[in-house]
Amino acid sequence: MFLAVLAVLAFSSWYTPWRLVRWLGGRRWWPWTLACLAWTGGYFAVIVTGAYTLDSRLYSVLFVALGLLFMFGAYAFLATLALEALGVASRVPPLRRLARRLPLRRAAWAAPALSAALVLAGFLNAQGFEVTRWEIEVTGLAAPVTLVHAPDIHLGPARGARYLAKVLAAIGELDPDFILYNGDLVDGNSALKPEVFGQFRGVGARQYFTTGNHEYYVDTDEVLSAVRGAGIRVLMSERVEESGLNLIGMQYMNADLSTDQGHRVNDLGLDHELPGIPRDPALPDLLVHHSPVGLRYAERDGVEVMLAGHTHGGQVFPGTLLIRRNFPLYRGRYDIGPVKLLVSQGVGTFGPVMRLGTFSELQYIRLVPAGAAGGPGSADGTDAGTGEGG
Repeated sequence: MFLAVLAVLAFSSWYTPWRLVRWLGGRRWWPWTLACLAWTGGYFAVIVTGAYTLDSRLYSVLFVALGLLFMFGAYAFLATLALEALGVASRVPPLRRLARRLPLRRAAWAAPALSAALVLAGFLNAQGFEVTRWEIEVTGLAAPVTLVHAPDIHLGPARGARYLAKVLAAIGELDPDFILYNGDLVDGNSALKPEVFGQFRGVGARQYFTTGNHEYYVDTDEVLSAVRGAGIRVLMSERVEESGLNLIGMQYMNADLSTDQGHRVNDLGLDHELPGIPRDPALPDLLVHHSPVGLRYAERDGVEVMLAGHTHGGQVFPGTLLIRRNFPLYRGRYDIGPVKLLVSQGVGTFGPVMRLGTFSELQYIRLVPAGAAGGPGSADGTDAGTGEGG
């Protein structure tokens, strides 16, 4: 699969400039191909080598800039394919008149122009976040509980102290009983600084953290030390009583060892780890795991509510379509049997600093005793509530 992806990227780096330059009447397409290969190869090198995790201003700038250029190339490739299809259509009698209305030589300018516009729109959309509000009934809960679910902030090369300040300010206005940073809080060593993590000490509510896959791509011990030093309780596959709940925070793992949905960082599985966590049978369970997998094991062990992130909702088109292949439950609320699963699109981004077809999301959740809900929640995976600027 990896080699196939590289082959497609190499082909697109040649094909897109070659075709567009020829349509525009030029001949020197190869300098543009070299440029495409340079930014595509550079972007993959920064990610695959883990250079983006280093505390380096240069690598942070490269990570952001090359990611945007990569998406520009991807959209230009898709636009070029669409123009190629238009050219084919011009040779089919029933479609010839339609194709002639948009000559290729003029339309070729649309590919880079449209690609740049999409990248700019996605970049601007990724600079903020929205607050979505959810209400979930919980059997056996004694009194209403409010919490903020904030996975996938991704502090590192693309987001630092300024973005975190905006997130924490929004949380402060919501005034929840407790906060869950459900994985991928950090994806770069540049975030492990007092001016970043010191901000968590000003939060009034109780704070909990579970690991995501990205915490294992950096110095995990250093991340956990920074989190604990900021006054945040780390839950590494353990239970704590919180607001009349069994709050079960799992470290990042796959559903089981026979199912691999990518990003495997250890040999742990929810099927085996979840039953070993002692809990108070008199209290309802709230399971927190970074990835929306293992729902059948949550149901098996009597969990009623599960919170997850990880998917980013696909983050950018066409990822919004492809994400469903690995994660059918990828955004919003799903009621499957007795389990209520809520999947966040994430508060930040990874890779290209863009949101296209999705939005960064901070979830405000109100858990209420069964039969006391103020209104129906969304059960079909769509977003509920109105978003607030962040």
